[in-house]
Amino acid sequence: MDDYRLLGPIRHLQIQREPLRIGVRPDRVYGTGPLASVPAFALSPEGVIAKIDGGWMVDSHHTAHPANAQPNLDRLLSVGFTSHYAAMAEHFGSATVGDAGENLVVETEGIVTADQIAGGLLIERPGGNIELHQPVVAEPCIPFTRFRLGDPEADLELVDPHREFLRGGMRGYVVGLGNLTGAIEVEVGDLVYARG
Repeated sequence: MDDYRLLGPIRHLQIQREPLRIGVRPDRVYGTGPLASVPAFALSPEGVIAKIDGGWMVDSHHTAHPANAQPNLDRLLSVGFTSHYAAMAEHFGSATVGDAGENLVVETEGIVTADQIAGGLLIERPGGNIELHQPVVAEPCIPFTRFRLGDPEADLELVDPHREFLRGGMRGYVVGLGNLTGAIEVEVGDLVYARG
């Protein structure tokens, strides 16, 4: 683990039962209703799956989700950080951990930049560590920025500077899971490291 720097423990896990943006452009609206908080979930090359109400449910980015006709294999898992939520709360007045929709939120101090995690992430697990390769900045969409502003119809001139604030990783990161060879469980409390 000499090449890795501890970021912190996983504080929150969740799946998106359905897409968080509904409607047709340019009138799509962002909502958190489809989010389901879980104590653990499984990562596989196809995406995230969690046990809910006695059955298995796939995340909306999973290749098998019916709403995901054209899966993006580079966006199967999203990762956020509590320190980013603190910054968003300061900027917008409020932000609830997890309401940006990331599957996995890490307890951290300070903003986690793209450069800091360019070498990848590692989740430390008792049964074997999980490497997450090539995290990419999650681009903040207009509906999410309007959600943060508390106005689903906010004019783009108002939205644009706040959307700029959410760029550069503030909104979180996405990764593919193609390097995995099978399903591996992740739990709240597992430690997350940055490589390099």
